[in-house]
Amino acid sequence: MQRDTMPMLSTTHLSLFPTAPTLCNDDPGPALLLMACSGSKLDQNTSAIDLYRGVMYQSYWAHLRSDAAPYVLILSARHGFLQPDTEIAPYDQRMTRQRADQMVRDLSSYLRPEAWPMRVGSVMLAGGAEYRRVMRAALARQYGPALPVLKETCGGIGMQRSQLGAFLDGLKPAFRNQSGQHANGTPIFRAYGRIQAGAIATLRYRAAPALPARQAFVLSVFNGSRGPTADVEVEEIVRGRAKIYRRWVSVADPQPFMGEPA
Repeated sequence: MQRDTMPMLSTTHLSLFPTAPTLCNDDPGPALLLMACSGSKLDQNTSAIDLYRGVMYQSYWAHLRSDAAPYVLILSARHGFLQPDTEIAPYDQRMTRQRADQMVRDLSSYLRPEAWPMRVGSVMLAGGAEYRRVMRAALARQYGPALPVLKETCGGIGMQRSQLGAFLDGLKPAFRNQSGQHANGTPIFRAYGRIQAGAIATLRYRAAPALPARQAFVLSVFNGSRGPTADVEVEEIVRGRAKIYRRWVSVADPQPFMGEPA
């Protein structure tokens, strides 16, 4: 891991970084996974991806690969579409036919357009029939005629788990837009899956979950000795002062940053 000290910046400097990259027209976009929330939940406030503990989420974690992670949005029967790192409290609300009808009629209240990728490759809808009905309506609203062919789970819960696992297993690593190379010849890219150079990310070290999340600025991505790696500038507090350090981290650690959780 690099530990080069960068010039000290205050926290306000990070807000000046661009919040989204400019994608090239030939960028195929990341795979998109839309997941229904689950009845089984933790009993404390936490990120959406950690709150839900249903069997579909067990399959998601079992098959998720850091070298081919999809862009994920979660459809909550209460909150609408959520990014995985959005912090929410436990709740009890199911996606009935009446609730799905309401969400489709008032889709703009639940869509959160800024949370969706600008373009997508393959798409999987994982959830029951009413969840998938809302998901299809949201995709049509967000992407219109550019919407790719969809895959959807169906059948019993065992079959749905298998279909979700097969989708995740079938994703291919996606380094895109080569921008140079390291001194040893390793190619450097501007994008890998949903991680984009020039964007701010929320950095959570999976190997050290007790550490608080922090903002990071993505410089580039490359295939390192331990797998896909992001070269980032991250803010650290050292003796009460904010400094920017350069780090190499697993691409599984940063998540796209869309502002403070609602």
